[in-house]
Amino acid sequence: MYKNQSIDINKIYLITIISLSLGLFFDYFFYDKIPGISFPLYNILVIAGLYIIAKLFKKKINKEVFFLLVLLVFFSVMVFFRSSGLLTFLNIITTLILLLIVNQISFGDRIKNFVFKDYVNIFFLPFNFITSSFQILSHLFSQQEIKEDRKVFSQIVNGILITIPILFVFFLLFSSEDLIFQKIVSNFLNIDNTLEAFLRLILILVVAFIFVGAYAHSFRDKVKQNSKQQNSKNYIIGNIESFILLSSVNLLFFIFILVQFAYLFGGKSNITTQGFTYAEYARRGFFELIAVAIISLLLLLVIEKYIAVEKTDHMLGFKILSTALIIQVLLVMASAFIRLFLYEQAYGFTVLRLFSHAFIILLAVIYGILLFKIHKDRQENTFALGVFSAIILFVVVMNFLNPDAFIARQNIERFEITGKLDLSYLCKLSDDAIPVIIELLNFSNEEIRKSVAHELYWHAQENDSLYFSKWQSFNISRMKANKIFQSKIQELEPYKDYL
Repeated sequence: MYKNQSIDINKIYLITIISLSLGLFFDYFFYDKIPGISFPLYNILVIAGLYIIAKLFKKKINKEVFFLLVLLVFFSVMVFFRSSGLLTFLNIITTLILLLIVNQISFGDRIKNFVFKDYVNIFFLPFNFITSSFQILSHLFSQQEIKEDRKVFSQIVNGILITIPILFVFFLLFSSEDLIFQKIVSNFLNIDNTLEAFLRLILILVVAFIFVGAYAHSFRDKVKQNSKQQNSKNYIIGNIESFILLSSVNLLFFIFILVQFAYLFGGKSNITTQGFTYAEYARRGFFELIAVAIISLLLLLVIEKYIAVEKTDHMLGFKILSTALIIQVLLVMASAFIRLFLYEQAYGFTVLRLFSHAFIILLAVIYGILLFKIHKDRQENTFALGVFSAIILFVVVMNFLNPDAFIARQNIERFEITGKLDLSYLCKLSDDAIPVIIELLNFSNEEIRKSVAHELYWHAQENDSLYFSKWQSFNISRMKANKIFQSKIQELEPYKDYL
């Protein structure tokens, strides 16, 4: 794994100490707390660990990593700014994926050379950490090849690492036996019971184990490989087969689109004559259409990858048929987009409907990138980077859109036009929507005002719970909502029991 044992043992100790520290911070930041300001702080610590190890061992980090770190910090900070559950989940997942990519390319690979296989492998990277962790730990407790002047230091470190868990076990046993001792230990460690203490110890060690493997994997000696797709490959799909397949699929799409133009695009009367309401027709089949779009994308990718080419380019027949299919898929997605819009007009906006709308636009962008690949640039790594960039941009835009506030605003505007409002759903949105929802207290409709006051009063009580009060869970959106609640609490309290 490393070139010489003297450097190896230094790196092993440093990685182990930093990883154990991150395990302790993970417990302090996240145990029994929701992510808030703690999430970006923790990610900064993880990045700092990478740079400390790189600096001390004179390893130069790839320049590409800096841009990824900017994105990583942005998404982790948005966990601190936004309180929407789905958006927070997306930000956390995106941050973790970026961390894995940073781990992979810090000292070797380049993201611009990634093909789809490399992006898929990123999700399996944590399994490699396990192997790296065991390698590190086996070196850590091996004394055979360590020089004499390093034995004392290594034995001290090993002794500390062995002693900590054993002492902890004895602490737990003594705490169970003596109630006074248990109270002292519980107050000192802020732990309620022995089982909780044991579970938290396991959590710390597991997180430390993961980071040991992650840092070891990042600093491994890599054999440079060019991941770019070569044009010389084994083709398994002939032009005749692809012609039959694409022609048949195009024909089926064409028939379906004719039906769409006759009914969905043709007006409300064409639908009602078939025994459906406009909303029923709009609702049915939406996710099926999205599935069709995704399957079509995968189909085109497989055919494009394995079809025979003429010299270095696709044959004209494949370009025409694939372009026709992409255009028809875009029309099908337009149908899904309109269906969802009609359903929102009938029943209002929700988080799922908004993200579904945005996802359709993302798919359309990916199809555009695929069209460019077929006609202009056949390199798979260029297409993969374009799709990766589109997905990152999608999450960035959703953060700036502030989905819960947007949904609240759209539903209130719809209420002013139609008089329809799903107040129960509206008041269950996150704190991001509170500055918009609070405006309903000024509405002339008395029932709306009282119902909103009732819902917001209990929302305020939830925000005051201990679960949200710890500094690690501090969140900008929640802070703004709490300020609003404090200024309005006397106005809200009389309606706490309103039904």
